[in-house]
Amino acid sequence: MGELERPSAGRSGSTQGSETADLPGSRGAPRRRASRLTAMAAGLATALAPLTAGAQPGAPPAPSPGEAAPAPAASGEAAPAQDPAAPRSLGDEVPVSEAVRQEALQHFEKGLALLGQGALGPALAEFMLSRKLFPTRAATRNAAIALRELHRDNEALDMFEAFLRDFNASAAERTAVQRDIAELRARVGTIDITGAEPGASIVVSGEDRGQYPPFKPIRVPAGPHVIRVFKEGFESFERRVDVAGGQTVPVQARLRRLTRSGRLRVVERTGKTVDVLVDNVVVGRTPWLGALSVGNHMVALRGEGKLGSQPTAAPVRPQELTTLSLLAEELDASLRVNPTPPGASVWINSVNVGNGVWLGRLKEGQHRVEVKADGFVTGSRTVTLDRGEREVLTLQLERDEEAPIWRKPPKIALDASASFLLVPTLGGDVAGCSGGCSISPGLGGAAFLHGAYELGSGLGFGVEVGGLMAFQGVEGRDAELYPVGVAEPDRGLADDDLRLSGVLVGATIGYHVEQRFPLQFRLGAGVLLGQVRDERSGDFTARDGSVILAAPAASFSSATYLYLDPEVRIGARFAEHFEVSAGAKLLVLIAPEPPRWDPTIEIPASTDGIGTYRPEPVMGDLVFMVAPGVSLRYDF
Repeated sequence: MGELERPSAGRSGSTQGSETADLPGSRGAPRRRASRLTAMAAGLATALAPLTAGAQPGAPPAPSPGEAAPAPAASGEAAPAQDPAAPRSLGDEVPVSEAVRQEALQHFEKGLALLGQGALGPALAEFMLSRKLFPTRAATRNAAIALRELHRDNEALDMFEAFLRDFNASAAERTAVQRDIAELRARVGTIDITGAEPGASIVVSGEDRGQYPPFKPIRVPAGPHVIRVFKEGFESFERRVDVAGGQTVPVQARLRRLTRSGRLRVVERTGKTVDVLVDNVVVGRTPWLGALSVGNHMVALRGEGKLGSQPTAAPVRPQELTTLSLLAEELDASLRVNPTPPGASVWINSVNVGNGVWLGRLKEGQHRVEVKADGFVTGSRTVTLDRGEREVLTLQLERDEEAPIWRKPPKIALDASASFLLVPTLGGDVAGCSGGCSISPGLGGAAFLHGAYELGSGLGFGVEVGGLMAFQGVEGRDAELYPVGVAEPDRGLADDDLRLSGVLVGATIGYHVEQRFPLQFRLGAGVLLGQVRDERSGDFTARDGSVILAAPAASFSSATYLYLDPEVRIGARFAEHFEVSAGAKLLVLIAPEPPRWDPTIEIPASTDGIGTYRPEPVMGDLVFMVAPGVSLRYDF
C-alpha cells in the first residue's frame, strides 16, 4: 500500500519536547525532527490511493448506501462479531459514502501536511479523525507512529495491535509492526487494580480509564503514575505508583464508606445535559446530586466536542447541601500540566484540580498554573492560550532543603570506644628532663561510653563516661634530697616511674553525617578525677661525701583536671542500627592546681639521717594526649 515505513532516525534517536511541537515558542522543532517528519510525509504520499479509490488492495469494494453488504466467504466458521467502537476496514459491512471518504481524505492530507511542519500533535488528531470517518491501514499505522513519537507508548501499542487485528497487511508490514509492538511492550507496564467497588471510576494520571473491574488490562507508559478510584458514597482512593516497562504493578484499592459527608448538587445554567466531573472523575450528568466527602472538591462540566466549563472549587460541608450552577460553553484551548514530582498538586486559576498530570480544556486567554508539593518550593507560571491551541506545560519544583519532610527523625545513639594513648609528656618538674637524663614515651589506654540524642539534622547532645591509664618513666634526672634539720640538700640523680589513672565524666556535642561512610565529629568537656603515682629512687651524696642510695618510695597525689576531647571518626554501617568506626581523639588536660609530691614521705639518708623530697609538681598543669582507636555505635 506504500504506507509509512518507520524512519531509521526514529529508531535510535529520541524526540525532545514532542508534545510541545505545536506550542507557541516551541514550533521551531529540532532540525532532525523536521527532516524526519518531512520524510514521513513523503513516504505517506502513496497511502492516499485507498482513500481516493475507496478500497484497500485485496479488499472487496465498500457497498453503496442502498446495497446489501457482501456475505463473508464460507469457511466453516461464523465471522467473529466486531466491537462497534473498533476500527473498521474497507471490507466491513458498514457502507461508506463518497462524501465521507472525501472528508476522511481531506483530514488525512492535512495530517500529512502537519507532519511536514513538525506538528505531531495536530497531525495525530487529523489521522485519528480520518480513521474514525473511514478506517484505513494508512490512517491507523500513521496514528500509531505519531503516538509513539509523542511518547504515548501505551496508546501507540494499542493502535499497532489494532492494525494487525483489523487489516490484512503484507508480510513486510506485519514484520515491521510486530517489531514496533515488541519495542513498545518493553516500555509499557500494566496496573492491576483489585479490591475496589464494582462500578467505581478509575483515573490514571488524569485520564479516565473506565470503571472497575476494567474489561482489559490498564496499560500505562513506564514511569510514575497517580491512580484515583472513586465511587459515590465512598472515600476516594489515591496512590502514586512507579511502573516499570514489561511489568505489572498490583494495586489494592479498597474503598471505605463515607462516615462524614455532605451533598453536592450541580446544574448546567441553561439546562444542557452534560457530564459532571468531580475531582477529574465522571460521576453523572446534569442535573446531578450526590454525597461527597467533607472538604474541597474540583468540579467541571464536559459535553460533546469543546463544550464544557473550567474547573471550579466546590466546598462540601458536613450534612449540608452545596449547589453549583455552571455554564457549559465552548472551550477553545486545552492544557496539559506535567508536574515534577509526579504526585504534586496542580492548581489552575487558584482551583486545585488534583494530583499528578492534569489535562483539560480551558478558555482562550491567560491562566495561572501553580504546582505544590510538600518539601518543594511552589512553582507558578502564567500561560496564554490561543484559540484552538493545545499547550503542554512542564513544571519542575525545586527542593526546599529546610522543609520538615526532609528532616530525619531524631534518634538515640550509644557507642563504646577503646583507644591507645600516646603522651608526649606528663609535664611537671619530674618530666622536665635536661642534661644526661632520659625520658620514655608516655603510653596508655582509654575507654569511653557515649550516649547522645541526635536530631534529624545529625546534630547531637550527650554525655560521656570514660577511664584512662598512662605511664611514663624518667631516668637520671637532677634531684635533691633534704635531710631533716639541715638547710643544704643532698644533691644527686633520681629515677621516676609515673602512672596516671582516673575517671572522666563530661558532656558532648557532636555532628553525625549519614553517608556511605558515616562521619562523626564530637567535642566533649568535663572533669578528670584521678590519681598520680610517682615511684622514685635515687643516688645522692651526703655531707660527708658518702653515697646515699635512696630506696624506692611512692607518692600518691590526687589529680583533678578539666578536659576537652575533640574527636573525629569515619565508619561503616554493617547492619540496620550498627556502625563501626575508626578515628582519633585529642585529650587536653587543664589543671587548676597540678598534683605534687607528698613532702611528708621520709627517706633514709644514711649518715644524714632522714630526708624528704620537696613538694615539686609530678604532672604539668597542661597535658596533651592523642588517642587513636575504634568505636562501635548503635542507634535507634
